[in-house]
Amino acid sequence: MSSDSLGTLIHRLSGVYRDPQRVLRDAEFLLSSPLGAHLRPTTEPLMLNDGSSTPPVLLLRGTLPMTYRGVTYNVPIDMYLPPPYPLRPPTVFVRPVVSMAIKENHRHVGLDGRVYLPYLHEW
Repeated sequence: MSSDSLGTLIHRLSGVYRDPQRVLRDAEFLLSSPLGAHLRPTTEPLMLNDGSSTPPVLLLRGTLPMTYRGVTYNVPIDMYLPPPYPLRPPTVFVRPVVSMAIKENHRHVGLDGRVYLPYLHEW
């Protein structure tokens, strides 16, 4: 996606972010990196634990490469940048496809797919 298209998405989210230029800069950096090569920006509300939702926010959807025991897997994820970003961390979910399953009692991924990493927790 071009910077202009991402900029248009951020512009449509006017009033959601305190620092939209920071959101734009961080998203552009990730999307232009090898790690973010297969992520695509869109907008969508983020459902919260209490059943409510945020207004539409920037969502980076796609796959991230993960290497486990020498094999690289492309893990499907949704990465939401919540309204308080960058004061609050991104909210990330693993979105398994039909042939995937989330390991029960995984230490970094809940059964709902939410990612729990020390880096995000200590943001």
